[in-house]
Amino acid sequence: MTYFYRRPRASGASPVRAAGGKAGAEALAAALQALRGPFIVADLETTGLSTATCEILEFAAVRVGEAGALEREYTQVVRTRGPVPSFISRLTGITQAEVDRDGVPVVQAFSSFLDFVEDLPVFFHNASFDRRFLGAAADQTGLPFANSTHCTLALARRAWPELPSHKLEILARHVGASDPTHRALADVRTTVAVALAASSRLAAGQE
Repeated sequence: MTYFYRRPRASGASPVRAAGGKAGAEALAAALQALRGPFIVADLETTGLSTATCEILEFAAVRVGEAGALEREYTQVVRTRGPVPSFISRLTGITQAEVDRDGVPVVQAFSSFLDFVEDLPVFFHNASFDRRFLGAAADQTGLPFANSTHCTLALARRAWPELPSHKLEILARHVGASDPTHRALADVRTTVAVALAASSRLAAGQE
């Protein structure tokens, strides 16, 4: 997750984060319903912020079952067209050598990602960021991404409004999950723990 470089309140984020109103309540209800499972939690590593100049570097996803158990995992490094920026290698640990050795073209990685997520709802931490890059990948490859998406960042803001920050590393410590590492699969596993904890807290608040 290239979260360090994301704007903390990017436009287009899920309306779950809204303080109130019918749209916010409906979005929250939809997210909580989706978290009953099965659902997908996913993350992308990218070479930067802009879909105009940057690329997806890594896909990762986990399928979570009805009991909250991690059922299957998917991860794939992408062979980017441009070189991996040095600051991204420092942040994620993904080197040019790894991309050259293990990377596959984005159309292959994206196709495998779509096969993995099937038609299940997909959760991302700061979903607007990932949706922008998935939209760009869909335009580039001609492979549509039509799954419903939900934002665990928005859920966390609703679940723990008292926290000074809702970055994934802060939330991980708050819920007792493993620290994120900026590798997509590790960050997905942390996000699963955050999503399930937020779901429990928010569901209890609705009783």
